[in-house]
Amino acid sequence: MRARTLLLVGLGGVLVAAVGALGVASGDEPHLSFGELDPWLVVFALGTLVMLGAAPYAIFDRHSGIEDEDERWDRALAVWGGFSLLTGLGFLAIGALGSFAPSSASGAIAWVGAGCCGLVFGTLALFVLFGD
Repeated sequence: MRARTLLLVGLGGVLVAAVGALGVASGDEPHLSFGELDPWLVVFALGTLVMLGAAPYAIFDRHSGIEDEDERWDRALAVWGGFSLLTGLGFLAIGALGSFAPSSASGAIAWVGAGCCGLVFGTLALFVLFGD
């Protein structure tokens, strides 16, 4: 039951990120600069972070057949790291297809999405390297 709830939270994050991306695409340039920040880009970032934040707990609950809780967390965090890395590469591909100019919609979405994924992957890497 808990895995289903977390899946719904993750899907809600995807929906919020999609609405934010549509808002960014329909807005006027510049979307991201030192002097301007498109509010829809903040909505996109929050949705992306909610989606990425719900993922490890849902993955942990999906591995309920494994009795050892530490092994379950090890697997969940490994899958979560791979998921965030692949998602970040997907955002970089979006930027490469368009332009990496942060003033454009595709560039702003690519920078913010890759940044969110980089935060997750970097935090996980620090946890793996320096955690107990």
